Amino acid sequence: MSKHLFFIYLFIMAVFVVIIQLAVYHGKKPAPQSSNTREKQFTLLADKVKKTKEEFARAEANIASVRINEEFETMVDIPAGYFTLGDDSSGDFSASPARKIFLNAYSIDKYEVTFAQFYQFVSATGHRKPRLAGYLAVGSEGLPLLMNPFNPVVGVSWGDADAYCSWKKKRLPSEAEWEKAAKGGDPRRWPWGNEENPMNANFAGDQDGYFYTAPAGSLKNDKSPFGVYDMAGNAMEWVNDWYQENAYQTLSTMNPSGPSTGQIKVIRGGSWNDSIHRGEVITRFKMTPEYRDVTIGFRCAKVLDN
Repeated sequence: MSKHLFFIYLFIMAVFVVIIQLAVYHGKKPAPQSSNTREKQFTLLADKVKKTKEEFARAEANIASVRINEEFETMVDIPAGYFTLGDDSSGDFSASPARKIFLNAYSIDKYEVTFAQFYQFVSATGHRKPRLAGYLAVGSEGLPLLMNPFNPVVGVSWGDADAYCSWKKKRLPSEAEWEKAAKGGDPRRWPWGNEENPMNANFAGDQDGYFYTAPAGSLKNDKSPFGVYDMAGNAMEWVNDWYQENAYQTLSTMNPSGPSTGQIKVIRGGSWNDSIHRGEVITRFKMTPEYRDVTIGFRCAKVLDN
């Protein structure tokens, strides 16, 4: 075959391939939807919205009808003394340097605040309800599953959490108080120790038995040396402090409370939508105090009664 004939052959083959691709493309082009098809889709969507609203109503009625489990009101006493705040080996600049910090004695909730507890507050005060809709992490059909009365309340802002704690004559824990309650007196990566086992807490996925949040205290290995539950997984938690990236370099060594002003608040602990590494006890998160999310809840603290 001559050189010219070879190139003519290649050109013909290329044209042939293009024609085939165009034919395939046009063959896969979706046909225009009929009005009946659009009406069916609209009806399905409307039915889905109606079903979700009905499930929400049932979930709220269930929350209102349950009796508050007194176990979830339990607080754990944390003794006065020094502990190591932060960790130089973590690679997280915001959690270093590791420093010895002294805290006075205080009490902290043994469990994260539950839906039943928060709705009791809503009923008594007229405070707004949690915001659960509009998040990428949870489809509309999954939202009512979050509302088990004994699951940690989520969808609350820092202000919502602060208001609840004040109503209970408590307060949000400081960042240092939260970390001491989570790790105890000795440095460790997770509340249970240094074993990297994602089954020990409610992290992303359903291998632990829960795709979303779990009833407070369900995962018995997610317990700190002081006996405080769910500080690695289940729900992230608002604390009192304003966020400052280099706070650990400047905090007082005696009962530190963080910067006096700021624009974003600190969140501690991992959630049901996080990996085990985000659930390490020294990991610090930040968010505007107005923000509400289906991964963020809280617990309260107070000065230890003498």
